[in-house]
Amino acid sequence: MSVRLIESLGEVVRQPAGSVLVLTRAASAQAAGYRLEVALRDAAAAGALAVVLTAPTAISSSAWALAERVGVELLAVGTPGTGPLSAVVETASREHHGDLAGLVTAVQGALAGDAADSLARAARAVEGIAVAGGVPERIAEEVAAAMGVAVDPDFTTAGSPGGHRATATAIVLRLAELAAAAGAADELPARSRARLLTELLVAPEKQAQELAPRARALGLPIDDWHVILRFEPVMEEGPDRYAVLDTLASRAARAARELVGPSWNAALAGDALVVVRTAPRDQGGAGLRQAVREAGALLERVRPAGAKVRCGVSTCHEGVLGLRTCASEARTALRRDKTVPLATYDLAGLDRMLEEWYSSDTAQQAVRDLLQPLLDLPGGQPRRLITILRAYLDHHGSPAKAAEEVNLHRNAVSRNIRRIETVLKADLSDPQQRLALQLACRAAQV
Repeated sequence: MSVRLIESLGEVVRQPAGSVLVLTRAASAQAAGYRLEVALRDAAAAGALAVVLTAPTAISSSAWALAERVGVELLAVGTPGTGPLSAVVETASREHHGDLAGLVTAVQGALAGDAADSLARAARAVEGIAVAGGVPERIAEEVAAAMGVAVDPDFTTAGSPGGHRATATAIVLRLAELAAAAGAADELPARSRARLLTELLVAPEKQAQELAPRARALGLPIDDWHVILRFEPVMEEGPDRYAVLDTLASRAARAARELVGPSWNAALAGDALVVVRTAPRDQGGAGLRQAVREAGALLERVRPAGAKVRCGVSTCHEGVLGLRTCASEARTALRRDKTVPLATYDLAGLDRMLEEWYSSDTAQQAVRDLLQPLLDLPGGQPRRLITILRAYLDHHGSPAKAAEEVNLHRNAVSRNIRRIETVLKADLSDPQQRLALQLACRAAQV
């Protein structure tokens, strides 16, 4: 940026881009009426930043409007301005009243100082961003302190500081956005652990065991005792649901970094966020009650504004297979009680025994063997028919009670049950087949 002294309006169009054009008193006197508007258009064509009038001149409203439209700041000595350069020019004109050479020198020095100050501020802001740990609130505080402007955690400012500092602030804010999105450098191992945790939860049992050495190498404490918190948005599948899940995952990762005590890891698994709370030993009933309290606090902390999210809490299990059992229990807790935001798994011994079986490869193979003819049906038929069959068997073969649970007419339940028997070639009057199918239906929906 340079400051140029203009003695004739004809010189305006030949000035270098980025200049502040200070018109002499003679040139300012020429800039009356339409000639000022011509000068402003010439200044815009040259890429000038501002035109400064040093002699009293009547400026029409159309000239002010034109200056704003073409992006050239119009300043008149002695007339208050609102643009980013107005304070610089006003200060310089007071200090060098009537001395054009002094005015030009002072403006040039002030602008150079503004640039140097802005660079120094930007450098301090970058240092602050680097030590803010990837936390948006801390990043915003560091930027605000360095740049001298109010900054929100979403990296918007309450107003532009003007001049070079406005440009520097815009650059720093963009850097702040990228830093917050990337997170702290120490998140990289956490991301690798999250991906591996997802594999451990969804892979077949044998493959999960094969992943164990890799998990240990990444610092994932898979051999310890785990409690799983499962967070699910209360909404249909679609872009909005996955957007909420992404927000939950980002906030949970940040919250986990700030928690002190047992190890925490988070991962997206299917249509839910799974947070694993791990301790080196079984903490018993007191540990489970503490996990439930922490789940409630975490639910409030990670839930996006306006979104409805539920959390299921498992009991405590050890090792890789225990981790998978925890995931199944947390999911079952949400399925059993759909009326509360925070659901805990039933601690009864029989439930725990069945849950371990449901989450095993043996159970999943039994489901495929028994229900495969239903699973082969197109569209949403498998899920609907298995739900009807489970309700029918859970209510001891009562079409009326099953109809109430699945919200169908009892005759529709009866028709579907006859179809299921035909497709499966099953005899639901045989107690052994009924028990096998009931367990298979439950395992299929875990």
